[in-house]
Amino acid sequence: MKPVIFVLLGLLLCTQAAAQPAGKLAPAAIVQIPETATASPAAMAQWLKAHTPNSIALQQALFNWMAAHIAYDVPNMNQISSYRDSAAAMQKTLRTRKGICTDYAVLYAQVCREAGISALVVTGYGLQNDIMIPTGSHDWVIVKNGAQWTVTDPTWGAGYVDNGRFIQRTNWAWFQVAPQLAVKTHMPYDPLWQLLLHPMGHDEVGIQGLAAAERRPVFSYSDSLNIWFRQSRLERLQSAAARIRRFGGAANPFIMSELDWMDQTIQVLVHNQEVANRNRQVDEFNVMNRSYTEVVKLYNEYVNFKNRQFSPEVKDDELKKMIDGIVGKLQDIEKSLSGLKDASIRQNTDELQQAVMEMKGKVQEERAFVYKYIKTEKGKRRELFYVQVAEKS
Repeated sequence: MKPVIFVLLGLLLCTQAAAQPAGKLAPAAIVQIPETATASPAAMAQWLKAHTPNSIALQQALFNWMAAHIAYDVPNMNQISSYRDSAAAMQKTLRTRKGICTDYAVLYAQVCREAGISALVVTGYGLQNDIMIPTGSHDWVIVKNGAQWTVTDPTWGAGYVDNGRFIQRTNWAWFQVAPQLAVKTHMPYDPLWQLLLHPMGHDEVGIQGLAAAERRPVFSYSDSLNIWFRQSRLERLQSAAARIRRFGGAANPFIMSELDWMDQTIQVLVHNQEVANRNRQVDEFNVMNRSYTEVVKLYNEYVNFKNRQFSPEVKDDELKKMIDGIVGKLQDIEKSLSGLKDASIRQNTDELQQAVMEMKGKVQEERAFVYKYIKTEKGKRRELFYVQVAEKS
């Protein structure tokens, strides 16, 4: 959650609490989670899986427990913590039984995931009567049951704030809302998380926006989701920023702040990736350099052995393996060097490449000698050493 504008979040909770539609009542029978099972998200998930008949009943019990036992942390509603999605943050929420929207959403999603249910935290802003609620970023959860994604907001489902005081009132209006209904009150920053074939743009929220969206080509969010799950954090941010700009761009202060944060984060991640790639190439170069040093050592051992006219005598296959091994190592180094493109080590790679090429010429010459040696009758092999010396002279 990014620090946009938080000062009126209490008003948001208060006004939305009265919006519970008729018929959206609490399920008839909800399993009550015992205190002994709330030490961690994993413990809660384990207990719920053992005591609920299906994933829907599990989520109902979780939603009900969080609404009844996690109070909205009004005094700290404006504080932004960098560790909100960490295990420590979730443990703190369970220990203190307090939290803001990020804490509710992260805990709910994690328990679902621990139970084997696909769930993701979504960040965006609230709408009321087609108008943005000036409260800043808000977090909620999307959950996949079977092939269907729904929206659950455990924060709005827990109650509301009145005159700076949290009032607990479980509101089932915010449990498993269909995406086409949820978008009327929960507008994700990234249009992907609207989970709609015709996402609204940030410049066209409300009923008119839905009508305008219907006239655009179909957006295959299912395909985009499949890609999203395979992407790195950097790729996800880059894709999200592109989608936001595609669907209305910086149409309001919330989006301006989000895009600014995204662009800055992308810059940092790109720089970190460049540094990581540079470090990786430096490491690879050092490995190659050590490999070349080993090749030089093997070549010198071969030369000393040759100077002794391959004495003590070894089998032909072993002699062939000795020189072929040096050739193979040089080829591996040469191939690896071709993949190093970082300009900061260009001089080093060029120098090593030159050394490899020079060594390769020497080794190929010696390989030709060894192959000729092996093909020569044993009684005439010794003469080859004197012939080669004479040729070089």
